[in-house]
Amino acid sequence: METYSLLDDPDFQAFMKAWEKSRSCDDVPLRKDITLQLFAKFIPNMMVLEHAGPREYRYCQAGEDVKDRLKMKGTGLNFFDLLHPEILPLSEQWWGGLLKQPSGGIVRYSIEYPEGMLRHAASIVLPVRRTTAGPDMLVGVTKILGERFNGQNNGQTVIGEFFAHGVYFDLGFGTLREGEASFLHAPNPDFLSY
Repeated sequence: METYSLLDDPDFQAFMKAWEKSRSCDDVPLRKDITLQLFAKFIPNMMVLEHAGPREYRYCQAGEDVKDRLKMKGTGLNFFDLLHPEILPLSEQWWGGLLKQPSGGIVRYSIEYPEGMLRHAASIVLPVRRTTAGPDMLVGVTKILGERFNGQNNGQTVIGEFFAHGVYFDLGFGTLREGEASFLHAPNPDFLSY
């Protein structure tokens, strides 16, 4: 499965349409315009991340399915604390690029859970702004593409140890020209075959 092909996924298409409808002008939508009316069907698997630093993207809202999968008790968890250490530099650059340009992003990745479950997931993430200044938040929705039991891990939830691939797509503002508009980490063919 190609990561770009996920842009044709009906759920991701519907999420992008809701984001487009939330735009009150030709700019990135304001956080206050991400309304229940537009995004209700996505709420269980939806997240809003607040950018507070190069490696700090805190969950300020997360749907119940997201919270259950990540064993979250409320909000405030830093998404980067869940990432495998090897992908931190690539992730810092890629996630920062979503806000810098701004661009849309689609990312496929592994999630390993303490009880040994290994999932192949995908998320679409789109920029949002709190005020009239530039984008400083990301809104996204996650979809589980497959899962299998992998045996006990080190007792933590880890994203991206087995696989992570992210690509940018244009929202009408262009995409970053510096370097690759994608990252790829540890593509394990066994992981991708379910």
